[in-house]
Amino acid sequence: MLQFLRKSVSSWVGILILGLALGALVFTLFQPPAPGGQAQSGQVLATVGDRVVTESDYLTLVDRAVNRERQRTPTITNPDFIGAGGGEMVLQQLIASKAMQSFAKANGMAISRRMVDGEIASVPAFQLNGKFDDGTFRRLLAEQRLTEAELRDSIEQDLLRRQLLQPVLAGTTIPRGMAEPFAQLLLEVRRGSILPIPSAAMPDPGKPTDAQLKAFHAENKAAYTLPERRAFRFAEFDGTLVAEKAKPTAADVRKYYDDNIADFGGAEIRAVRQVVLRDEAKAKAFVAAVRGGKGFADAASAEGFTVADIDLGDQTAAGLADAVNPQVSKAAFALKQGAVSEPVQSDLGWHIVEVTRISPAAARPFETVSAEIERKLTAEKAADLLAETVASAEDKLTGGESLADVAKGLGLPVQTSPALAADGRLFDADFQVSRLEQPLLPKVFEADASEGPQVVELGPNRFALLEVTDVLAPELVPLDKIRADVELAWAVKARSDAAKAEAERIAAALSKGETLAAATTGKALPPAQSLSIRRLELTQMSQQGQQVPPAVVMMLNTPKGQARVIPAPQGQGWFVVKVDEVIPGDVAQAPQLVDAVRQSLVREAGDELGESFVRAIERSVGVVKKPEAVKAVNRRLTGAIAE
Repeated sequence: MLQFLRKSVSSWVGILILGLALGALVFTLFQPPAPGGQAQSGQVLATVGDRVVTESDYLTLVDRAVNRERQRTPTITNPDFIGAGGGEMVLQQLIASKAMQSFAKANGMAISRRMVDGEIASVPAFQLNGKFDDGTFRRLLAEQRLTEAELRDSIEQDLLRRQLLQPVLAGTTIPRGMAEPFAQLLLEVRRGSILPIPSAAMPDPGKPTDAQLKAFHAENKAAYTLPERRAFRFAEFDGTLVAEKAKPTAADVRKYYDDNIADFGGAEIRAVRQVVLRDEAKAKAFVAAVRGGKGFADAASAEGFTVADIDLGDQTAAGLADAVNPQVSKAAFALKQGAVSEPVQSDLGWHIVEVTRISPAAARPFETVSAEIERKLTAEKAADLLAETVASAEDKLTGGESLADVAKGLGLPVQTSPALAADGRLFDADFQVSRLEQPLLPKVFEADASEGPQVVELGPNRFALLEVTDVLAPELVPLDKIRADVELAWAVKARSDAAKAEAERIAAALSKGETLAAATTGKALPPAQSLSIRRLELTQMSQQGQQVPPAVVMMLNTPKGQARVIPAPQGQGWFVVKVDEVIPGDVAQAPQLVDAVRQSLVREAGDELGESFVRAIERSVGVVKKPEAVKAVNRRLTGAIAE
């Protein structure tokens, strides 16, 4: 926001609308990439410190982003997404994420497994009756087509981001005087008119010559090019394949209970809060303030910590030692309820802990938890057996066995798919298009067809034997096969060009002072629409998810007395936008708006500062992009022909 405010205050709302749209897109994109512990495949698209962004990372996120966006825009395709800049946004998100991971590792920052466990357990969607439920957890992961490793990697990245960015963002402020001009701008009123110039109102361009048609076909070859398509066969399998073998014995269930009694309340649990300060003197002053009557949370807030930052949740002695360190755990478990510890030193600084609740050891009876343990052991054993099945299948395929033979050995049916584009489009002999939902497609297009059949992971405990049987390169459809379609498109373009020329003529006349009636004399056009708009209302519409017509936005960006031309949606024609009057806003009419704008600017300033810090991290760890490799992947995704 600050960037466009510096550039041009006259385009404030128009760019705000764009910013909101991009923000929503970023939100859909920022999903966890392939887990760091898994093998990554494909060519390297960028090196980031000691890490790499691979083709597999990129394709996985693009596919997930397109699928999510398709829930709002069912007709969106890979070319649409890449063309709108979605691919570049995905790549930048991956680079930023890996840069922060590399920077954190180089500076000794680490996220323990217990910290991640705590985040997962605290997610309300994963809870049943107020407690974490493993079955609900795995069901939701399956619905979102996420593996547990992917989720854990995402949470680890989020915790690292918090640790890195929170100190940077603390204390961001904007003076009230800076907010007043923008509040005044929001209250500005503009009056003018919008004249539609429909393409349909233009004269019939007639029948194109053969030369015109050939030239149009050549100029728009991307529109008439079939993307790369792949045919394949596959056999899917999941945990049900090994379900019977995975059931534990009664003795196994009892042994697990006895070995892990602490997990069932057999160990004292303490609710712990912690603050870590770099300076010993500050740490001692913090302890003195709390013991003097100041609330622990209030004292922590004064040092820039939120409630979420200091809350470690319920901890056993062993769990706290693992999550923080043994010395802090020892100090915490020596305290009385409500007491605060002396500062405890570590490599991170000086730890001060407070115990807010003590729950004595009280193990739940075996009979009440045996079913829970059985489910857990079954899931773990099934995962192990499934991993063994996957490894065995991979060995057999590598050894030369066919997909059909391996599938038969596992009792799996083999399915075949016709040649599909990466976004699921199917083209018949007459070049008619239909779309098939096929979750395997990202894996199909990641695969190297020359490597033969392989095992791919589809989601949590879901796999498939996969073999690409044919690869059809991008193909320009000959003109004589689609002549009628090209003629129609040529006529539409010709009428649109004529409408644009007429709109530009009228706009030029209006900008020179000619009246609208004089500029349109003798033209069979729809009547112009008079409009009075205020920036504030349009901003509120945008924030509420309502779409503001581009022609209305153009009124905010057009100088008084001038006219501008803008295309109508879906190629229907053009609009001539004329601004007749601009009435400046008066903040005295809405003094509370200044505070609201100031708060918005503070948030945006923090976001911009955080973004600048991430860019600095990227420079620190070193980022090397491979644009040609990215272009090659995008060509495959969009079906573009390499020049």
